[in-house]
Amino acid sequence: MESVDKAVQKVTIREKAVLYKNGEPANAIELVQFNFSNGEECGFTIVSRKGLYEVGDKAYYFQPDYCLSENVLFADFIEPDGNPSKSRLGKQNRIRAIKFNFSLNEFTNDPTYSVGILMPENEVLAYLRSQENHEGSLSERLGVFKYEEPEKSGSGMASGDFPSFMYKTDEDNINNQKKNINRVVEDGDVIVMTVKRDGSSWTQYAKKYHDGYRTGICSRSLEKKLEQKFASEYKDENGNIYKKYFQQETKTTGWYNEKLNWFMTQTEVDNAGLQPIMKEVRDSWVDLANKYNLIKRLPEYCAEHNIELALRGEIIGQGLKGSGNKYNPDANIPQPLVLFGVDDLSTGAAIRLHQGDEFNLPRVAIDLGVPYTEDEDEFIPTSFDDVIDHANAIFEKYKAQGIMIEGVVARTKFNNKLSVKCMNLDYDARK
Repeated sequence: MESVDKAVQKVTIREKAVLYKNGEPANAIELVQFNFSNGEECGFTIVSRKGLYEVGDKAYYFQPDYCLSENVLFADFIEPDGNPSKSRLGKQNRIRAIKFNFSLNEFTNDPTYSVGILMPENEVLAYLRSQENHEGSLSERLGVFKYEEPEKSGSGMASGDFPSFMYKTDEDNINNQKKNINRVVEDGDVIVMTVKRDGSSWTQYAKKYHDGYRTGICSRSLEKKLEQKFASEYKDENGNIYKKYFQQETKTTGWYNEKLNWFMTQTEVDNAGLQPIMKEVRDSWVDLANKYNLIKRLPEYCAEHNIELALRGEIIGQGLKGSGNKYNPDANIPQPLVLFGVDDLSTGAAIRLHQGDEFNLPRVAIDLGVPYTEDEDEFIPTSFDDVIDHANAIFEKYKAQGIMIEGVVARTKFNNKLSVKCMNLDYDARK
């Protein structure tokens, strides 16, 4: 989808609809639908104050799952009537779904969800003109940023940033992909749906170099150290202990023995041959790879088949809040790893392997003995709304079991035309 910005799009109001409660039309609110700037339909809907927009008006749409900075433009959303307790945003001022007990049909009482934020064009432009700095993307100038759950529980030591040869796993929302889904419908492609687990992203790669295969474990934004150990102290031949120390006079970090009143830099410690006293830290990402023997097994598996792969998964369970939703069904279980994808790395950049490929998710997960997201549904869609209906049917199936899931991921089974997330709005509205 071509747009002004990933987080913020300029849109045109396409349609307005009456909302009903107990068969009576709403007096103050209405449903608004719109098109992106390139003319494509957006699947999101907004509940707006009646009369604020007319068909053909221009506005700016702020996507869900993004966060708002505390500036004057967003004051009415962050502190309605000056009271932050009235805000309907999530953590870090995250934009989420809002449930309204109004229906599009006067004969039913099905709720309506407002997803995202819509603002009149003149308000946004006036704020932009008031800024002294006019550099950066639209989202940067407006102070809109992507929500990411901080890596807190079980997060150990990193060796560097997320590798450049892989993409970060974050499917686009289905409501941004109406045109693409219509193409899938026209082509008669098969769609499969899997449950979207609410946890933290996990990746392991095995890549071939001149000296053999190398492997790495990654969270969403970092690559982890495979050995989660560090020197907490050093000991000399006489048993004297040197502790971590910052020398104020020289502004140098090193090691200090209080008894001897002796300071040594790291280089001096290494040259003196002091014995490191190692301390091990816990890291859920590396621990779970070790649980399934993947640090050893994945490179061996790739060498055996002469392939280069990246395993994509989610770590869920105790201590991993994910989106922070109290209804997360996995929040209290012992931490497991669940794979949801496999990528080919042989071209130098990660490419998702679909179920028509030889080394697809079910085969690789079974071969390696790792749990994976199994298909919940498989169908040939007849329309965009048909895909939404299939997703809602899965939500209702789990709800009947007393389980509320975050969403589903919809992918084309035998190609890479489509990979989108369809969020459970009832789940999102309760965060």
